[in-house]
This record gives sequence, structure tokens and C-alpha cells, in this order.
Amino acid sequence: MKKFGTKIYWFLLPAAAIIFADEFVKALALKAFPDESMLTDRDLVNFAVHKNWGLAFDIPFRRELILLISVLIGYFLVRIAYKNIVRHPDISFASMIILIGALGNVYDRVAYGFTVDYIIFFSRSAINISDMLIVYGVVLLLLASRRPKDHAQIHPDEPNDV
Repeated sequence: MKKFGTKIYWFLLPAAAIIFADEFVKALALKAFPDESMLTDRDLVNFAVHKNWGLAFDIPFRRELILLISVLIGYFLVRIAYKNIVRHPDISFASMIILIGALGNVYDRVAYGFTVDYIIFFSRSAINISDMLIVYGVVLLLLASRRPKDHAQIHPDEPNDV
């Protein structure tokens, strides 16, 4: 089972490549995309720069606290991934996907002071590819957590430690 657990991390390489591509698009967006306040044609989807100075959904918060919260969440995600690599590699994988996506946004906060969002939906919701990767990881984590635990089954012939 350990062999399978380490192989699953090869699937993280595309996620990391996606984040590097996302950072490239963010840098390009800052130079070439209009600011979202300058949009005159409000379509279903627009490409413009939205500077997210706060937490998710633009909730205002101090940058230092956001970085501290990010480090704490990152620590717990790494811990979850490490503890589950052998018995539940799907949980470990999902945790690492969330972490990789979060690292893309943390990089923005350190490099620019804000998260760069460049896909605007309905003239209201602004996201980037890192955000999509985080949501994907959360969905994977929820799905992986719902499956029955194989170690919870009790066999009548074996001693019970309960």
C-alpha cells in the first residue's frame, strides 16, 4: 500500500505546473488586463484584474494575519497528508491539492500584497486558477472523507479492544 501512496504524488506534478501557469497568467494580467472597475461591457465572464486585499470573498483582514492563518492551515494540510499517505492516499492527495492551490495565492500576497484574481463572473465573483484548484481539492477531500473506514470493521473471531 505504501508504494501506491507514494505513486499518487506523481499526480501532484500537473497541479504544481498549473500553479506555475497561473502565476504566469497573473503577472500577464497585471500588465495587460484592465482593472475590473474599468469594465464597461459586463458579460457573464470577463477577464480583468481584481485585487483581493482580504480573505476569501474579499473579507477585509490584515495581511499579516492572513499570512499567519495561511501558514497554520498549510501546516495542518501537510500533517493530514502525512498521516494519511499509507492508509488513505486519496485524503492525502486532496490535502496536497488544496495546499498547492493555497501556495499560489500566498505567493501573490507576499509578492504583490494582494491576491490577483483575473476571471470575473457576473461582474461580482473574481477568481483565479489557484482558487479553482483549492475548490477541487476540498471537493476531493469531502468525497474521500465520506467513504467507510476499512479499519472500523470488527470481526467476531478477533479480540475487541473497545
